[in-house]
Amino acid sequence: MKQVRLLSKQSKDIERQLVAFYKTVGEMVDLNPRTTEVFAYLRIYDALTQDQLKQLTGFSLSTISSILRSFLQADIASRKMIPGTHKNLYRIKPERVTFVYTPFVEIIEDLERLDSYIEEKQIELQELRKKYPTEIEFLYRRLNSLRNYVEVQRRAIKKEKKHTFFQEDVSRIVPPYEMIEYSFDIYELEENLMDTMRYFKEDPIKNRMLGIFFTHRSLNQQTLTDISGFSRSTVSRLLSQLLDRGHISALPREGRKPRVYYQGSSSLSILSVVLNADKFIFSSASRFQEILATLQSERQSDRDSEDADFLKAKIKEIIGQIRKFKNDTKSMRQALHDLSKFVENNTRAKS
Repeated sequence: MKQVRLLSKQSKDIERQLVAFYKTVGEMVDLNPRTTEVFAYLRIYDALTQDQLKQLTGFSLSTISSILRSFLQADIASRKMIPGTHKNLYRIKPERVTFVYTPFVEIIEDLERLDSYIEEKQIELQELRKKYPTEIEFLYRRLNSLRNYVEVQRRAIKKEKKHTFFQEDVSRIVPPYEMIEYSFDIYELEENLMDTMRYFKEDPIKNRMLGIFFTHRSLNQQTLTDISGFSRSTVSRLLSQLLDRGHISALPREGRKPRVYYQGSSSLSILSVVLNADKFIFSSASRFQEILATLQSERQSDRDSEDADFLKAKIKEIIGQIRKFKNDTKSMRQALHDLSKFVENNTRAKS
């Protein structure tokens, strides 16, 4: 085992494209960009030292050390010392992760905990149903929507069906342009739910925003600012991000009235983000084929031969991974299709 050779300057353009691919996937599913960049370089080079990662990323050794420690703790990376040196080589375990650094086993464990928490919370909410029938029915169905999200992931990852889908449509309870208000405190529910869900575990501010949309359904910017306690500029920035990613939707403007943002189906909005990331991964295969074709058509003198051989092998490997990933995620697309039909049929039946 020895320290790997980094690509030369003339091949940095392709290296940047490979890193950008992994970073874009990470960004689409709201993962930490620095952690994703370190992950990307490890996936490209297979094994690197901390000094090499510092050279490639420009991050401090303390930042790199912290990221690598998290990879080791999550069991997605291994560490071995180079004989005759005091340097360690860090390697991503390809059987544990593919295009992002969160292993499927960790995702499903978090989701099963979420499902158990929701079941307990729904039992507690039943005790308040007589006193607050509208609010409790709304919350009950919103929680059902998260259970549907868990069920889709369960069918996709574990390849098993634990539940039929739950009724989640709230359109007859509160229309998209109205915010549901509560006569009792729901802050603890919002906090516990989002903490248990851990969807935005690396962004507590965005986590809080999504929790508010989950419990209130519809809000304008000023109301969201008042409830969250965040600055107007922070709320404006996050609203734009949540809207772009498909977590929330916006109603058409009505004259000078404040624009209303809302979250429809929680399950479908979250899953659409996952599916969009998958679509990006699938679509990237053609771009990698183009890069490979260019490398194969280059004259020997156009690029360092070691670089060319390394890049051709790596890109072929990534294309193979994309094809396998597309095949492995068929169950996700089928489960999402089943949920979409269920939600559509239930909404139509109520209209």
